[in-house]
Order: sequence, then C-alpha cells, then structure tokens
Amino acid sequence: MKPGILFSIFLFLANVVSAQSPMIMNDQQTDHIVDRLQILTGINGNIHSSLKYYDLESIAEFGLYINDNVITTENEKRDLRLLLNKYPDWNYFVLDSVDYNKISEFSPKEKKGFLNTFYKSSSSFYKINKKGFFMKVDPVINFKAGKDISSSQNHFQNTRGFKISGLLDKKIYFYTSLFETQRSFLPHIEKRIERDRAIPGQGYYKIYKSSVLKNITGYDFLNAQAYIGFNVTKHLSAQMGHGKFFIGNGIRSLFLSDYSNNYYYLKFDTKVWKFQYRNIYAELASKTREEIGIDTILPKKYMAGHYLSYNISDNFQIGIFENVVFTRNTGFELQYLNPVILYRTVEQFVGGADNVLVGIDWKYNFLKRFSFYGQFLLDEFNLNYLKQGNGWWGNKYGFQMGLKYINLLGIDHLDFQAEHNFIRPYTYSHREKANSYSHYNQPLGHPLGANLEESIVQIIYQPQEKILFKAKFLYAMQGEDKDGFSYGGNILESNENRPVDKDGNVLEDGFFTGIGAKRNITQYSINASYMFFNNYYW
Repeated sequence: MKPGILFSIFLFLANVVSAQSPMIMNDQQTDHIVDRLQILTGINGNIHSSLKYYDLESIAEFGLYINDNVITTENEKRDLRLLLNKYPDWNYFVLDSVDYNKISEFSPKEKKGFLNTFYKSSSSFYKINKKGFFMKVDPVINFKAGKDISSSQNHFQNTRGFKISGLLDKKIYFYTSLFETQRSFLPHIEKRIERDRAIPGQGYYKIYKSSVLKNITGYDFLNAQAYIGFNVTKHLSAQMGHGKFFIGNGIRSLFLSDYSNNYYYLKFDTKVWKFQYRNIYAELASKTREEIGIDTILPKKYMAGHYLSYNISDNFQIGIFENVVFTRNTGFELQYLNPVILYRTVEQFVGGADNVLVGIDWKYNFLKRFSFYGQFLLDEFNLNYLKQGNGWWGNKYGFQMGLKYINLLGIDHLDFQAEHNFIRPYTYSHREKANSYSHYNQPLGHPLGANLEESIVQIIYQPQEKILFKAKFLYAMQGEDKDGFSYGGNILESNENRPVDKDGNVLEDGFFTGIGAKRNITQYSINASYMFFNNYYW
C-alpha cells in the first residue's frame, strides 16, 4: 500500500470523526506517576499501561475519576496534581463531559504572561485557542554533562528544539517536533555505533568537534517526529506519522521498544469494554545512510504487528503480541493488512520465510504496594530439542520478570523497581539479514539484541513536589561474535553464519546463553533534579 493511498483514506475518514486527543510522547515521569496511582489506589481506570504512549484524554479521565472516588491523602493528590499540571491543556479535551467545578484545582490558570504573549498558562510557551482551532508551541532545551569513571572521559549532551501540537475542528489532532543534538556516548555505546553505523534512536549523523573547547568530540544529529490522527468511531482511532512505540510495563521491552530510529507508520487503536487492540503497519530501513551514502535511497523492509490487551480486573492485565518483519521487491505484502489474522498463517499461505514473533505479557498489582510484571517472547521453538537440553540454536525465545515496590519500607515516595531479562542466542535474527527484527541497524526489541542476561535496579525518590532523585544500576552479560562467526548476540547477522566443527559442518547444538566472546556491562547512574516551574528542570 502506498503512502498516497493511506493519506487519501485519512482525508476521507476525517470527515466523519468526532473528538479525540493526542498522544503523550515518551515521558518516564508520566509513566511512573500513572504506575504509582494505579498501584496505590487499586484502580486502573481502563488504562492499558503496556501500550505506550498514553493518550491525553485517557490520562485526564483516569485522574479525575480517582480524585472523585478514591484519593484521600494529600500525597496522592500531589501525584495527581503533578500528572495533570504536566499537561496543562488536558481540560480542553474533557470539558464537554466533566463538571468544571470538580476540576478547577487541576486546571491551568491563565495569566498575563511575558509581553502579554508568551507563557500565559503553565508550561505553554505560546498558545492559540480559537473556535475550531487549538495549537501550542514549546521550546525544548536539554544540557547534560558528566564523567565516565572507568575511562575518565567527559561526556555531554546539548539538545535544542521545539514541539508543536494542536487540534483542528475537534476532529483532527497533530504533533510535530524537531531536535538538534550534539552528544558523546559511553565506551560500550561507541563500540555499537562503530559496529552498526547507527546512533541509538537516531538516523543520519555527523562527527562533531567543538570549536570552543579542545578535546570535546561526539556526534551531531537531527531527530524529527510527527503524526496526524483522529477517531474513526467512538471506539476506533487512527494515526499516521513518523515515530516509534513501546509495548510493556518494564524498563525494557522484549516485544517492541523505542530504541530504534523513527519509522513511518499507520496505527489503529480499538478500545472496547476492557480490551484495547493495537495494529501497527510500518515501513523500515534495512541499512543506514552511513552504509550506502547520502544520495542513495535506503532499501526498505516492512513491519506489521498487533497487540491485544485485556484488563481482567483493576489489578490484573494480560496481553498477546504478534509481529512480523519482511522484505518484498513489490512493496508491502497486502495480506498482512488483515487486522485480526495470525501472521504465521499468512506467511505459510504466501510461501515466504518472514520473521514472525509472538508473545504474552502480564501485570499484577497487589497489596496496594506492589506490581509484578513480565513478558515471554517466542521466535522459534521445538519442544523435543528443548527436552534434550543440547542447546539447539533454533530454540529462540526470551523472558522478562520484574517487580515494582511503591513507598519502599513505608517511606513515602521512595519507589523501587527490579527487573531481569533473558534472551536466547539468535532470537530476533533471521537467515536473511534484511529480515532481522531491526530498523536502521537498530533492534526493535531489546536494545542489546540477544544472547544475554540482564539485571536492572532502579530507585526513585521524590521527597517534595519539585525535588526528584533517581538511581539506576545495570549489569548485563552478553555473548558476542568471534572468529568471523555469529554467536547469536548481534541480531543483524545471518543466523546461518554459525560456527563450524572441525569438518566444516555448521553447528546445530551447544548454543547456551552467553556463548561466544563474553562481555560484561556494568552501569550505574545517580541523578538529582529540581523543577523550577512546570516542565522545566535543573
């Protein structure tokens, strides 16, 4: 299906839709506050937390519901105030159905502003609110500096940009952002950039050398995201744009992470009763600009995925995931557009050898203090070989298990999270390099790829509304390639390039997690921030 056809469909559907709300883009603080409120109150508000990113209307309705029916303490109200004040224009999307007197304490207060034009409301640099049209513009500035203890190298990040979002005729919502960044990276990430010719989460880049400070080097790159969307019916919404998504409740996702570069996509979300069903169709790149040059069109591959989330109760959520990555000389395989079919059956019908992944995940909140979550991903599996215990290379799977503990040891706003990830060798890979579960030479699943075990501990402490401390510790063990053979860690390599025996036969067994050139990664960080005013931190 060509972009022109998709855009025509969008123009047609836009004539029959009603109100809708934009997505809240990647924001860890929002995710954490929603987690806290769901765990502490025992109410999920029909939010499907594994499907990032949240839409603004769902967050607002969830917050207002628990404020009216559940919240009793000032500390819980503080979290709710932080959440709703973070997006001061949320009331523009829910006032039609909510009594304004009940939400006045969470509503943005209008003021004269700077030059009677800028910052008239909290955290909105410039806003237009006219009949049939709403738009806001916000600058983005992010400066960071630090030192790598192991190498004594200085590290920095200098990001500038802007975000624009809005609503037209209460039918069509839109978002666009553009960021320019100069940045350096830790040594193990530098090695990945050199190997894959790609910066994590980014596209084209250039080498950066400071003209002011000596020995300050890094990379220079742009990042742009944009989408347009609307509700097709009361229960079905559509969105088209350039961006990425995240599926899961953990720090990592084995299903679909936001680690890769942005991609062109068409997304549908269906919300009925306790279900939310998401379909994503995307155009990916099998190589990078640095590999093929600036003036050459990137070779394309495609992705089709769906995820069904079911809130069994306020405390228990499960989800079923399926995704396929494939290449075609003729463009997108139209049979994968079927939104409710199993992709493995399509693969068998069309006779291809595409890369299909399936999985299941869950989240269980209990005792109004804890949340137990996890994922199980299946790429390929043979039970007989598994029983033999010989490490057959084709048993490709991974799992995640994690625990969140809110108000650790009874200390208010001291929150703990521990997570373990395990991924077998050759998971996500394919015999055809182009069919690997990747985009622009970057994994679509776990950022490190496969053939790994990883443990992460994270502690967040917010003693006051404006003060936030965050500590994170990570340890990972991964088996890397050696001697020109793939040992299943680098998913960009063909899984047919396995090591051979003394007679030159490709090995079938002996592939246990960590095989190859073993690499250990230890990383820890401590961050402290102060919110001077809404959405501006030091």
